[in-house]
Amino acid sequence: MKWAAFITIALSAAYQAIALTAEVRHTHGIFYPGVQQQAVMQMKITGANETIKAFHFNVGKTSRPSDIRTVRLCTCDNWNGYSLNTPRYIVEQAKGKYSDKGTISFKHNVTLGEAPLYVWISYDLAEKARRNGRIDAVCSAIELADGEIVTPEVVCGDAVPERQYGRVYRFPYRVVPYYRPRWVKGWGNAEKAVHLTPAHFNLFTDIIHFAYTVTAEGNVDYQWAGEGVSPATVSDEALKELKRLHSEAQSRANIIAGFGHMDGPMTAAVATPELRRKLARNMAEWAISRGYNGIDIDWEYPDTEQQWNNFGYFLADLREELAGSGLSISIAASVTYKPPTYWATDQLDFLMTMSYDDLTPNHASMQRFQGDAERCARNFHMPKPRIVIGLPFYSNEKCKLTQQFGYSQILSWHPRIRPDVNEFISKNKDGSDGPVHSFNGPKLITEKCRWAKRESYGGVMIWAYDTDVPLTHKASLGRAMYKIIRQPQKKQ
Repeated sequence: MKWAAFITIALSAAYQAIALTAEVRHTHGIFYPGVQQQAVMQMKITGANETIKAFHFNVGKTSRPSDIRTVRLCTCDNWNGYSLNTPRYIVEQAKGKYSDKGTISFKHNVTLGEAPLYVWISYDLAEKARRNGRIDAVCSAIELADGEIVTPEVVCGDAVPERQYGRVYRFPYRVVPYYRPRWVKGWGNAEKAVHLTPAHFNLFTDIIHFAYTVTAEGNVDYQWAGEGVSPATVSDEALKELKRLHSEAQSRANIIAGFGHMDGPMTAAVATPELRRKLARNMAEWAISRGYNGIDIDWEYPDTEQQWNNFGYFLADLREELAGSGLSISIAASVTYKPPTYWATDQLDFLMTMSYDDLTPNHASMQRFQGDAERCARNFHMPKPRIVIGLPFYSNEKCKLTQQFGYSQILSWHPRIRPDVNEFISKNKDGSDGPVHSFNGPKLITEKCRWAKRESYGGVMIWAYDTDVPLTHKASLGRAMYKIIRQPQKKQ
């Protein structure tokens, strides 16, 4: 009987010793110099009536610990917390600095109830944080009031074969072209349009392979690619070509999986927790298995605040599925027409503003360009490096959105149009004069890029890059852009 009592006591002690459990996910893959409160990891801790005394952390695989100026410990209400700039969801409990040995401890006396405790760790990075340097955090121990030590389990997304570490974004700004996989000749059947070369891959920083869509059932699909052709074949062959050019150029640019043309299906797919999770898992698996560096979503548009909130929940699910992958999450959105909410913007590594398609005489004016950037900083409290401002490489009919032409088409009609001119007379199918259109000529593109760079925003996005003319053409919009903002040259 004595032995039976001893065994019972031992088993009871062992059970109590493991009553508290903790799992960790590394949430973000992209970091920016000089930006505060950048989420690194989140913990989910369960153990009713257990009392935590302290958390102990170290820098893990961080390349240069001195780049981490401040470490912040915060709590939030749920696993899919909102991590960047919303103190109403995130409550800061403590902040401090790593020691010379790369460790830090936070005293945080808290007794757990039935609900889990969610804890975030975020970093403030130095202005001169090393570009492309690894950013990591490790919770080495959770210390309980009774002296027990718990080591959290690191959890990665289901599709992640091996945990990747976060990185400081390697460039001082982004140049992000959308490129459609069909490599069309441009809107309006222009005779010439840009075709990518290895040189392009050492000029832009990220390229969005805009080829995919989703279904209402939570699956990933290919975008329509034209009559009589296989969307899958067109897209897959284009991806092979993108990778070939990337390799030939020995480029440092990122290739991002682009999802769009999906308003109805996306509305349905994010409406319930079950479908949101299914789509997030499928999208993450799709991008990781094909070797992309990120995921970009162009919904156009969540129509209500509830749909934006559903989108935010979905993005949080997607971030969980990408945990430990190092992949970025971005969206394209209008910040004036059905603008985003905190629930969505706080989950992003960067936001690209659709600063075009105006019902005004001057399509995509400088005022719109500047105003959209400032709205993101003011209304969403987004750090400037996360704000990428949209440039149009196409026209709109004045005060209408019914007719558009790619830039190559414009030059085919008006080959001697001056760089400072931003409107033209279009042509009807019979060759007669059509309505007046406005667009962004080379001079305005240059001015916009100069302003974005001077004001330290995150860069520029281009819709759609395949409508430009080759870089060798003196009137190329890409050529005008790269004179001001481009991928920096490699250090020799």
